[in-house]
Amino acid sequence: MTHSATNATLVTHPSDMSQSVRSDLRGILARVVADIGLSQTRTAKLCSTDQPTLSKVLSGRSDSVSTDQLLRWLVQLGCKVDIAVRYAPDGCPGSIRASFDE
Repeated sequence: MTHSATNATLVTHPSDMSQSVRSDLRGILARVVADIGLSQTRTAKLCSTDQPTLSKVLSGRSDSVSTDQLLRWLVQLGCKVDIAVRYAPDGCPGSIRASFDE
């Protein structure tokens, strides 16, 4: 099993955390879309969205799409999404990240 993870982002401000997670999820979505090999039009239909919206997200302009929506799209594309929360080691600040495991 290959593990591909994004870098953890330090928790500083809630909007920064949200932006970081959306960016991570956008990258994961782009990888999944490439792996399944469908056109953006077909992928958009599977995700119950339109191709222009999907294209914007895949090109890094995901501000208009929520974290929840990105997670739903991944599930609609056949991904299993798990969310795990654990304590940071003593003396370390909290962090947040999204990662993709094959």
